[in-house]
Amino acid sequence: MLKKGTKLYSIINRKCPHCHEGEFLVSRNPYDLSVVGDLLKECSVCHRKYEPEPGFYYGGMYVSYALAVAQSVTTYVAVTVLAPATSQTTRLVWVLGVLVLSAPALYAWSKALWANLFIDYKGVERQPGEDPKWLA
Repeated sequence: MLKKGTKLYSIINRKCPHCHEGEFLVSRNPYDLSVVGDLLKECSVCHRKYEPEPGFYYGGMYVSYALAVAQSVTTYVAVTVLAPATSQTTRLVWVLGVLVLSAPALYAWSKALWANLFIDYKGVERQPGEDPKWLA
């Protein structure tokens, strides 16, 4: 299930969506806040571009929003089930705390997920007739 060549492998490991070998983000650590969410211009292995057009990753904001909502609902339900005597304020603090702590990771994964929605796995070698918008 998590073999190279699957979109899930590329998303979870934040690897190049084209070849699944090169790095996707500038830093592997999503909590390196000086470069959080910054992409490399191209893959260091297959040398394909990550951004076919300006503004390509704006759609990743919707993915990030969906991930944050899912995580918030999950946190709220978990706190409600595990500690039913807690107040709504306590539950809200838990939801906000988990959301703030996980925001950089959600942001990094949302960009990887967005890229994998539109970029197919091609392998390291250039394919004949490959779309030139991806070539560096």
